[in-house]
Amino acid sequence: MSWGRINVDSTGNLFKPGYVSDHFNLIFRKNGLRIIRFHDLRHSCAALLYNNGVDLKAIQEWLGHSTITTTSNTYTHFDFTKKCKCANAIIQHFPA
Repeated sequence: MSWGRINVDSTGNLFKPGYVSDHFNLIFRKNGLRIIRFHDLRHSCAALLYNNGVDLKAIQEWLGHSTITTTSNTYTHFDFTKKCKCANAIIQHFPA
């Protein structure tokens, strides 16, 4: 099955390299939202996947990183919920 190109306008012309990022920012400005980079969505995606229990290796593959180090050190974040889980795991081993 041939899907064709997805990075073309309605007349079949290729989008310019900055098209997506430029229009992404326009949407934020138009709606009075804080401007973020299009690339920042990758960080949000990785953090959401990680915080919902998705395996780091799966996240690495999803984002296309060549090493898991990039995924774990740059794209995932240790949120408050995970800190609480760690603390609770330690507390279980101490008498009340």
